[in-house]
Amino acid sequence: MKLSDCTKADLLWIIKAMCKYDLSDLSLQRALNDLEWEKEQDRLARADQALQTASAASQRYIELLEPYEGMPLIEVPMDVLKQADAALAESRAANQQWAKLMGVKVK
Repeated sequence: MKLSDCTKADLLWIIKAMCKYDLSDLSLQRALNDLEWEKEQDRLARADQALQTASAASQRYIELLEPYEGMPLIEVPMDVLKQADAALAESRAANQQWAKLMGVKVK
């Protein structure tokens, strides 16, 4: 039997059994703290990736529309507007993902 074959209940039983034999409650608490730290690092890495995605998409939006600055909207080619809209939507979605990961409430 491998650990990957175990159910959640099996794993909890194994942990409790190991604590009886050679691990202390302190060792278990340290392992739990390490797991929490690993999960936090993963969450922060995903939030950082979302922020980079949002920034890159915002930059694409700016670069697409910059040549048409000061011009009437009607003079901007439709394909440029569609690309800019897609970049803006991508940026907003990534910002929402970042806010969710960081626990920030967005109005």
